[in-house]
Amino acid sequence: MRISSFRPGEPVLRTAAALASGVLALSGVPALAEETGGQAAGQASSVGTIEEIIVTAQKREESLQETPIAITAFSTRELETQRVTNVMDLLNKVPSLNLAPFAGTRVVPNLFIRGMGNLNTQTTKDMATGIYIDGVPVGRGIGLAADIADLERVEVLRGPQGTLWGRNTTAGAINFITQKPDDRLSFGAQLTAGSWDLRSGRVKLNVPLTDKLFARASYMRTQNDGWVDNLNTTLPNQINFNEDRRKEALKVALRYEPLEHLTVDYGYDSSKMIFGNHFYQVVDGPTAVAGRQESANRVRGLYPSNTEVSGHNLTVAWDVGGATLKSISAYRELDSQTNMNYIDAFTQDNVQAQHQFSEELQLIGNALHDRIKYATGLFYFDEASHEQLASRFAGGAAVDEFLVTAQSTSKAIYGQATWTPPVLSDRLDLTLGMRYTEDTRKATKTYLRTDLSPAVLRGTVVVGDRDFSSFNPAVTVDYAFADNIRGYAKYTTGYRAGGFSTQSTPAYFGAGFEPEDVKALEVGVKSDLLEKRLRVNLAAFRNKYTDLQVDQARTPPFFADTLNAGSATIKGVELETAAVLARGLTANLFYSWLDGEYQSYVDNGVELAAVRHMPNAPRYQAGAGLEYAFPHTAIGNFVLNVDYRKQAEFYAGPIANTLSPGYDVWNARLQLADIPAGVGSLRVALWGKNLSDEVYRLSTTNLGLISAQFGPPRSVGVDMIYEF
Repeated sequence: MRISSFRPGEPVLRTAAALASGVLALSGVPALAEETGGQAAGQASSVGTIEEIIVTAQKREESLQETPIAITAFSTRELETQRVTNVMDLLNKVPSLNLAPFAGTRVVPNLFIRGMGNLNTQTTKDMATGIYIDGVPVGRGIGLAADIADLERVEVLRGPQGTLWGRNTTAGAINFITQKPDDRLSFGAQLTAGSWDLRSGRVKLNVPLTDKLFARASYMRTQNDGWVDNLNTTLPNQINFNEDRRKEALKVALRYEPLEHLTVDYGYDSSKMIFGNHFYQVVDGPTAVAGRQESANRVRGLYPSNTEVSGHNLTVAWDVGGATLKSISAYRELDSQTNMNYIDAFTQDNVQAQHQFSEELQLIGNALHDRIKYATGLFYFDEASHEQLASRFAGGAAVDEFLVTAQSTSKAIYGQATWTPPVLSDRLDLTLGMRYTEDTRKATKTYLRTDLSPAVLRGTVVVGDRDFSSFNPAVTVDYAFADNIRGYAKYTTGYRAGGFSTQSTPAYFGAGFEPEDVKALEVGVKSDLLEKRLRVNLAAFRNKYTDLQVDQARTPPFFADTLNAGSATIKGVELETAAVLARGLTANLFYSWLDGEYQSYVDNGVELAAVRHMPNAPRYQAGAGLEYAFPHTAIGNFVLNVDYRKQAEFYAGPIANTLSPGYDVWNARLQLADIPAGVGSLRVALWGKNLSDEVYRLSTTNLGLISAQFGPPRSVGVDMIYEF
């Protein structure tokens, strides 16, 4: 079966059915047509069935296959195999998820789910996808490319999640769940070496301090020389493009169980990066370079950037009999300084700092002999930030520099209840949810120096002060056609808070922009067939956005206003399958098809919908993987993983001439596990990424010249992991 043979112009249902038929044909069973979103790569257990993953997408622990939400979940084992330690590592691993590094800094993703996301990350503008670490919202996008130490699981929820997960989830939500301490003494260490002088190390230790107090600590550090050499030797303190001079992540956790039904979890996480920013390569015009450059002598050089994010989390869970009362208290802070060289045309220095406090109270339980399952809660969020940006053209003569300080608060009350009526053999579930949110935002922008505007703005101060509120309901009907086949239909809503664009002109900054709203319909089926040796999940959806938040570039190019330009509709289909093909052999496949268009895109009274394209929304994405566990040998167990990813061409911005071609990538990993080593065991893995050395673009940008960020060339490496 060749993913490359799929044509984006084929009718959606016929394409999805063909994919399902292909996987089923491999497994030697008749083709079936099933629907909805599920697991990225179902792993086979030792008894030859697809692994069950427990998720918390509805604030309670439940099976992924029984949760009526389109979810991709990665277990601990999959995270290691797929080499996932941060948001950027999810590229090409999840249906309908598209991302590239933000133009301004490599530690920020332009993250899009189902065609909706951000092209500009600021301290006063929220993302369309909510990012959570152990249930705590991460307020800013800066630093999301930094590693998170000691991950247990990652859950990617596709589609609006405005009821349970709150504001700023009009595209979806991603929850990173870290490992919790337990009562076992354990230790692990990993060493990695690879291309571009990659060196990486990781250690983790779990210790039971008493019979009620457990501790866990983990630390990881990575560095590499980057794959685009900076040949500038005339300027001091230079760094290579895409280089990680130092990348560190620390996680410390304590679990205290003073009573049988009371658990107290404390966690501290810290992630730091000193890095070289993007390399932009001219791809159109007289100075365009064919192929992919691996060295450059930029006159203005590249200076190191650095980012640090950290947070404290205190979670108290009390089982009160039939219900659990939970408190999640958290404090997080961010410090970032970024240096950017845009093909020597101009440079930017950006400094951002932010701190936030959040508190969430939850009550989760069952009632009426488990016929009602409910989750309700109160949420509070408070943050303060500042951002300073200086932009300079070549030669340094023309300068734009500003400072923005901001404060925001958010309050919400929410509830969701699922009722199983005493009909249809208890196969029917009806869910109703609702959330009410109030947001307050204040920001002050000081134009420190502006030599490029029609009027002199130096010293101009503009103040913005806005309040917003939203009511977000959701309704779901879920029916079990059989024990392992469930179908659902749902109506959900989402809300992204309004705010201010730090890069706005004075006329737009004070007024700010309004919230963005979405109404979504989704139907799907989740199925485990052939005694759980085959999983076929498919979801079809239609999202309608109003008051859409879009970024509109101004002249000079340092200004960008955020507008509520109009409306858009995005529809699509997502297929995920996994199958046990033979003893030791498993396969997985995903495919997504998107069709998004603006119904309205109004800027300064001009309708532009006909000439604007939805960014980061490729017509299709596909991926397939095989895993083979060889028969046991005397020296250990060999496991081979091979995966293939493909996506169609896509626009990296709303301007018509920023089209990026489609591409496909091959990856592989061969592991020898269970090697006896004293009291523990050792495993060694050889891995390769982009094995065909595909030359592909992550994004294409119009900076006066058409330029692009390219994906990394072929890389190889080795992991050595010891655990007891």
